[in-house]
Amino acid sequence: MSDGRRRRRGRGIAALLTTVVSLLGVSLAARPAGAQAVLLDGPSGATFSSVTPSFGFRAIGLGPGRPLLVTLQLSTTLDFTGVVFDSSFTTPDTVLTIQVTRPLPHEAGLYVRARARAFAGPLVESTVTGPFAVPSWLTLITPNSPTGNSFAIRRPLFVWRSARILPSVGPWRYDLELTSAGRPELAVVGLTDTTFRPTTDLQANTSYRWSVRAWLPSGESIRLPSLGTFVITDPPLPTTTLLFQNFPNPFPSPSVFFTCFWFDVGQQGASLALEVLDARGTLVKTIVPKGTRFEAGRYGRGLPGGESNCDNRYTWDGTANDGRVVTPGVYLARFSPDNAAPTFRRIVFKGR
Repeated sequence: MSDGRRRRRGRGIAALLTTVVSLLGVSLAARPAGAQAVLLDGPSGATFSSVTPSFGFRAIGLGPGRPLLVTLQLSTTLDFTGVVFDSSFTTPDTVLTIQVTRPLPHEAGLYVRARARAFAGPLVESTVTGPFAVPSWLTLITPNSPTGNSFAIRRPLFVWRSARILPSVGPWRYDLELTSAGRPELAVVGLTDTTFRPTTDLQANTSYRWSVRAWLPSGESIRLPSLGTFVITDPPLPTTTLLFQNFPNPFPSPSVFFTCFWFDVGQQGASLALEVLDARGTLVKTIVPKGTRFEAGRYGRGLPGGESNCDNRYTWDGTANDGRVVTPGVYLARFSPDNAAPTFRRIVFKGR
């Protein structure tokens, strides 16, 4: 083949390649001499397995310059204006594990990216991934029904859990508090386990609420109250007839739209009435009609171990006998047993 034919053939092949590249939308001039990339391996699911997760890091084609300057960032916003974790360090390695060394925010949704630069080289950034959910620092397990719990034992077991955390950052410690009508009844601090059983009996027929504060040696903490109340039922038959204070009071609460009435009947076949009056003494709602007879026993409680500590037959939802919702204010529960003066309990209705 002559030199002229070789040159013409070479120009034809070059033109063909240029046409193909043009059709593919690729610029040969813009193609890098060597591919450069930063890869970040995070969680396989949508939620971190720990509040101090770790990430696999790989740098490809960043050149021979060492060490690498590596940065890991986690942010609540996609544009990384809400960075909550930012760690930069130098390393001679191109493959390594990066560990988050402080707890990420409770239940936050976070985006993740990594950056790396070789000595005198360009900054290369990984793909942004996320959002990933941070696990709850603390979750109350039982008793924690929004409508309340009841127990037939005086020393119920309290159970909660915390998210996994790096041992060098933890361990978690817990403070538990028990209140009744807003007053502290029991406080235990520095617990290391996620269960607790009181060492003394709790009072029967009393509404309790509990909370746990989880804290770390660094001082970071979170406190959660129970969603509802719990009560201890007293199995023996009562010897007197009486009405307990309704709960919750004031009502409605964030989790319960009605208030519960508990009462004891100490005499077999006793007749009584339970009514709601306004501040002027006018009848608003009949809970138990006059002349209703009861066997001796305890009424208004939910079933032991059930989802609620209230019997729906003995509740008030803020409506009158005609179905209308009454105005917010102070009302009275009138409990009228046979041959005895009525008992009154003050009710505060917040409206709805």
